Amino acid sequence: MTSTQTPDNAHTMVQQWREQILNNLSWALVVLGGIALIIGSWADYSAAGERALPYIGIYFLTYLSIVVISLVRRLQAKVRALLLLLVLGAIATFLLVTFGLVGSGRILWLGVNVLALIYFDRLGSIVALIFSLIVMMITAVIYVTGNASFVTPETLAVQDTIEDWAGSIGLYLAINMLTLIPFRYLLQRLEGLAQQATTEAARARLHAQQVEVHAQELEQQTAQLQRTEHMLRNVVQSLETPTVEIADQVLLAPIVGQIDHQRADTLLKRLLSVVSERRVKLIVIDVAGVPAFDTMAAQSLMQTVQALRLIGCEAVITGISPAMAQTITALGIDMKTIATARSPQDVLLRNMM
Repeated sequence: MTSTQTPDNAHTMVQQWREQILNNLSWALVVLGGIALIIGSWADYSAAGERALPYIGIYFLTYLSIVVISLVRRLQAKVRALLLLLVLGAIATFLLVTFGLVGSGRILWLGVNVLALIYFDRLGSIVALIFSLIVMMITAVIYVTGNASFVTPETLAVQDTIEDWAGSIGLYLAINMLTLIPFRYLLQRLEGLAQQATTEAARARLHAQQVEVHAQELEQQTAQLQRTEHMLRNVVQSLETPTVEIADQVLLAPIVGQIDHQRADTLLKRLLSVVSERRVKLIVIDVAGVPAFDTMAAQSLMQTVQALRLIGCEAVITGISPAMAQTITALGIDMKTIATARSPQDVLLRNMM
């Protein structure tokens, strides 16, 4: 999909550049043409008097046409470029026929050929070049045969030989080749760079989309891992502190392994949650599987029992071994507020009695 869209994007980019060049060129012609109109009209009127008025009128109409082309932006760029080429070609022909080899018609025709190459590619420049050569040949015939009655004798006297016109036409053709061929190469390179730029931009967008999709997948995987981790933690917590219903509203919670700060906090949260959900009235916490009983373990159990009482559940500690009892006594831990029993069976028998 990218490969099919890239040439269109490159073509659009080049067209935008051409339109921007046309806009800037049109306004430059408006400004510079206005200055040239004033200076040229004054010079011609000073030299020829009233005979220069037709020329001044032609200059004014040409300038007015350029202004209109610059202001009308609704037309397509190629249509405006074609109109501009026609106006410039007409004034170039007028200057060439009127002033011959001493005028600026050939220079203006060279500019017309370059503009035709920019906006109408190689075919447009070839057509413009051939047309300009035809105009020059016709003008040469007029001048050589002496039929240029509209030209002053002084102007006609220095350019009435076939050698002058043949050499000028050859030089004009050589200058066009030296200008148009490199310019054509530059335009091709410009289009190639535009296509390369759009290709790289398309690849960058595709890569960004792939990165975004990959990031979303990683985010989903991370969320899934977090849910799995949370579930595993719940399973581990359930396995660390299982709760078994041994009578109506009576639960047994056997503790196996060492009790540290983290496990004591987990134990408290789990027992509070289970007791609240099941509306348990009595819970038996069996510590027969705890290998060592220290101050921290005893305080944790006391806090757990007190918290359970606050939500309406009595707790009994069972499974205290002789070694644990000796350790508790040696540490001076007061467990008078905690109900104890030898085993969970003793608690059940006590409740039945």
